[in-house]
Amino acid sequence: MDHKKAVQTYHRNLAVVVGLILLSFALIPMVVKSPYILNIFVLVFYMSTLSMAWNLLGGMTGQNSLGHAAYMGLGAYACCLLVVKTGANPWLAGIFGMAVVGLVAGIVFYPCFILRGPYFTLVSIAFGESIRQVIINSAFFGRASGVGLPFGSDSWVHFRFTSKVPYYYVGLVMMIGVYLVMKKIDRSKMGFALKTIREDEDAAAAIGINPTRYKILAVVISAMVAGLVGFFYASYIRYIDPELMIQAKSTESVLPAIVGGAAYVEGPIIGGLIMIPLSEYLRANFSAILPGINMLMYAVALLVVIRFRPAGILGWYMNSRTKAFIDEKILRKPPLEVLEEVEMMGYRKGEA
Repeated sequence: MDHKKAVQTYHRNLAVVVGLILLSFALIPMVVKSPYILNIFVLVFYMSTLSMAWNLLGGMTGQNSLGHAAYMGLGAYACCLLVVKTGANPWLAGIFGMAVVGLVAGIVFYPCFILRGPYFTLVSIAFGESIRQVIINSAFFGRASGVGLPFGSDSWVHFRFTSKVPYYYVGLVMMIGVYLVMKKIDRSKMGFALKTIREDEDAAAAIGINPTRYKILAVVISAMVAGLVGFFYASYIRYIDPELMIQAKSTESVLPAIVGGAAYVEGPIIGGLIMIPLSEYLRANFSAILPGINMLMYAVALLVVIRFRPAGILGWYMNSRTKAFIDEKILRKPPLEVLEEVEMMGYRKGEA
């Protein structure tokens, strides 16, 4: 009984800490009135979400894709073209865009999963550039001029606002929602299968896991989340062009996960909260002196992380004194064996 009470206390303290963090984010627009600062938060939300999409495929499954900018761009184009050419509701167009991206990714990459390592990465790069070239040379897609969404009065129905505050809250909900989905996958049968494939695909096949099936599921879900980000980006910017799909954008989606810790679902969010504001600060203050300094910073950060903290910030934190102090003094986390014992008791009670 004491063990059960200790676990309940830990879960209550954890819920309070998470609740305070979420409350802080919810109150930021009420305190911060600068459109520039709110814009940075919006960038953090959708880039962290895009990085979570990459992390499902790259971090959890071990398929290092560099084509997520193409998924995002394709979702944005599908959404914009449906709205512009048919007058469809943007929210329904966003669902349509996610379906299109998931279908295209599944069809294109199904025969590519016989490839491993750098070969799959090269295919993802080729896929992204091919899609970009098709758009540039097609009048239907607006060629290099791009496609713009119609402007008008503020409207939740048409998902357009002059203020950045609504986009802030929608972006925050999108990031939290995708995080919960990824956390559910991580703890599910699918998550364990993907991580087994990442460690040893042949061993996974030997114990009854179908690597192709699970990798297709991963690439479709990952692409659909990227398509969701494309819908949000297009609605926020109100204009898209093929530059959205250049290779540098795919690199930007990878770095938050690598810096934060690709082995953890929370890694892309932690990395995004650090890298995106730093990138914007450098862009705003030093781009006139050294154009492209934010991308140079990305490269330096990646090299530093790979050299000194290959497991990312969360990889360091999980074995740090800081975590031990927080677990013991703030969360009052009981020993692992106590948590497992109480969890097993609940499982047996559920079976009974």
